[in-house]
Amino acid sequence: MNTKVLKEIGLTETEIKIYLALLSFGATSAGRIVEETGIYRKNLYDALNKLIEKGLVTYVIENKMKIFQAKNPGNLEKYLDEKKAKIEEQKQEVQKTISELNSLFGKAPAEIESEIYRGTEGIKTILKECLNYKEVLFIGATGDVEKRLPYFWPQYNKKREKLKCTWKLLLVHEAKNKPITKSQYYEYKILPKMLSGLNVIYIYGDYIANVIWLEKPIAFVIKHKTLANNYRKYFYYLWDNIKHSDDSPIK
Repeated sequence: MNTKVLKEIGLTETEIKIYLALLSFGATSAGRIVEETGIYRKNLYDALNKLIEKGLVTYVIENKMKIFQAKNPGNLEKYLDEKKAKIEEQKQEVQKTISELNSLFGKAPAEIESEIYRGTEGIKTILKECLNYKEVLFIGATGDVEKRLPYFWPQYNKKREKLKCTWKLLLVHEAKNKPITKSQYYEYKILPKMLSGLNVIYIYGDYIANVIWLEKPIAFVIKHKTLANNYRKYFYYLWDNIKHSDDSPIK
């Protein structure tokens, strides 16, 4: 007999062996079940009690001795129905507490989410994500994005202007003597030379992107509200303490 289905509905190997034995030779004592199945007496009683709870075995007392008997196999279906009802009951209880669990989850420190993007297509993905925010801040930018992404930039920038997505850039000192992008909702100031570097930091929403413009650009993106707000404070501290560039349009 294939007993796989009996395991799948929750019966143990020992329970199956006992149940099949009782179906085969009918009402009998625990001693005979031990003899027929080879199951240790302690394990036998534990399993018999479980089968009784599941409604698959019953017993009577004759001459001060328990006589066990398998119940109709049709009770397996009843057992499954009861199991299903119990699961539904537990599901309803869980649903009642979901709001409480969510409130606890909300109080927990936010996990840091991070991703890595490689190549210009990865940078484009980040820039497209920036369009979802009214303000994007840059630290260490070069101000020549249209040269870096000549085919992508024109259409992208039109969309950015239409959405009134403001870019504020703290440009590296080296950008001072180079042509800088001119556009609406595009403001910039020049950083002191001592703060020049190879990487550009983008701050948008709860995200911080650290972009390194190598031959094949690479970006490390972190999502963390508190961390993003700290970077935003750092940006505005620098912004407020740097003299405004004469060439920077204010919108």
